[in-house]
Amino acid sequence: MKMIIGGQFVDASDGATREVLNPGTQEVIDTIPMATQEDVSKAVATAKEGQKIWSDVALHTRIDILKKYHALFLAHKDEFVELAAKEMGKTTAHAEAEVLNSADLGLYYIDAARSFKSEVLPVGDCANEADMNIVVREPHGVVACIVPFNFPFELFHHKVLPALVMGNAVVIKPATDTPLCNIKMAELLVEAGVEPKAVNIITGSGGKVGNWLSGNPDVDFITFTGSTEVGKTVAANAAPNLTRVSLELGGNDALIVLEDADLDYAVSEVVGGRAYCAGQVCCANKRQLVQNSIKEKFIEKMIEALKKEKPGKQFDPSSTYGPLINEGAAIEVENQIKKTVEQGGKILYGGKRFDKTFIEPTLIDTPKTADIAKDMEVFGPVWPIIGFDTVDEAIEIANASVYGLSGGVIGQDINKCMHVAKRLDSGACIVNGGGDYRGPGQPFGGHKNSGYGNEGGVYTLLEMTQIKSIIMRDMLK
Repeated sequence: MKMIIGGQFVDASDGATREVLNPGTQEVIDTIPMATQEDVSKAVATAKEGQKIWSDVALHTRIDILKKYHALFLAHKDEFVELAAKEMGKTTAHAEAEVLNSADLGLYYIDAARSFKSEVLPVGDCANEADMNIVVREPHGVVACIVPFNFPFELFHHKVLPALVMGNAVVIKPATDTPLCNIKMAELLVEAGVEPKAVNIITGSGGKVGNWLSGNPDVDFITFTGSTEVGKTVAANAAPNLTRVSLELGGNDALIVLEDADLDYAVSEVVGGRAYCAGQVCCANKRQLVQNSIKEKFIEKMIEALKKEKPGKQFDPSSTYGPLINEGAAIEVENQIKKTVEQGGKILYGGKRFDKTFIEPTLIDTPKTADIAKDMEVFGPVWPIIGFDTVDEAIEIANASVYGLSGGVIGQDINKCMHVAKRLDSGACIVNGGGDYRGPGQPFGGHKNSGYGNEGGVYTLLEMTQIKSIIMRDMLK
C-alpha cells in the first residue's frame, strides 16, 4: 500500500519501503513507504491548506459526509476483519469485535458533535452589565493523530473522526506494524467526501516520522497513544512550538480481589481482561492483587481457567488469543517473565514463548517487591498474583506504581469497594470488574506517568477544539 497525501497515493520521496508481516506466520502481507522528512512536511503543509477548506464546510454537512464514511466502513467489515487478523495478530473473533465496536464509536462521535454547543456567560455578572460574552469553540487546525498497533480501528476513530467533525484537518501516523487498515480507512474518508487535503496518512519509522511530525511548527494539536517513553519524547518535541498534546500512555493496572468476592466471577474477569488481544491492552489488569485469605483457592481456579486458553493462529476458530505483534515484543515479555522469577516469582502455569511470537498463558505467584508488582508493564498474557492482608495494604501496593491509567476492585461489600475506588490513584476504577473497560463517553485518561488529556465522547470534542470569546460591547444597553 501507499501513503495518502492530498487524496493522492504516494511513495516515499526516496523510494524506501518496509515489509508488513503477519505476526502469526512471519509471511509478508504487503509493503509500505518509509516516509522522509520531506514527505512529512508535505503532508502537514497539505493538511494546513485542506483545513481552511474543510472548516468552512457546515457542521451538518460534515456530519452527513462522516455518516457516509460510517456506512462504507461497515460495508468493508469482512475485509477489515481479515486484514486486521493478518497484520495485528488478533483472532478473527477479536478482530470482528473491534471492527463493530469502533463502528459504534465513530457514530457516537458524529452524533455528539451536533449537540456540542457554544455558551453565553451570565449577563450582568460584572460592571460591564450591557456586554454580551459568547464563548465558542473552534478547530485547532492541523491535528497529528498517532495511532498505536493494538487497536487500529478504535483508536483511529477515537482520534481522526472527532478531529474531522470539529473542522480540523488530520495527518495520521499509524503504527509501523499495523498500517494497512488505517490506510484503507483514510481512503474511505476521502471516498465519502471529506476534503482530500484534510486527510493525510504517512507511514514509516516511529522514531523518525513521529519526531518530525510532533516537532513540526505547523501541527496545532497532537493526539498520541503509546508507551510512556515515546509519549515523553512527543511532548518534548512539541514543547518548543507550544503545540498542545494529549497523551494516553502506559499502565500497570491493579485489579484488587477482596476476600468476599465471588471467586468464579472474579477469575472470569481477571482472565478475560488479560487474555483479550494477547494481553496487549493498555488498560488491562496487569497486576492481580488477591487477599491472602482466598489466594490459594483463587490460584487453583485461575489455573483451571488458564488451561482453557488456547493461543494459536488467527484464523483457527479454536484459538482464544493470537500472537504478539512481533518477535521482539514476544522476546521482551519472555525476558520479563524470567526477571520476575529472578526477583522471587514462582511460575504456577505456562511461562514459555513458542513459535517466535506466541506466549503461553502465564501465572506467577509474585512478591510485592518485584518490578512487575510496581512499575514493569508487561504487554502480554501474563498474570502476576500478589498477595495482601488488608485493604489498606492493597491500596498501598496499587498506588506504589508510577502509572495510574485504570484499575479495578471486586468484592461484595460495596462500601469497601467504593473506599478502594476513591483511594486508587488512577484515571478510572471499575467496581466489580476488570480495568479493561472503556465506554464511548467515558473520559478515558490516566494519572501520573500514564499521561494527560482525556479521550471519549464530549471530552474528545473538547480536546479537538480551542476556546474563543466573542465580546459584544453594549449589546444589551
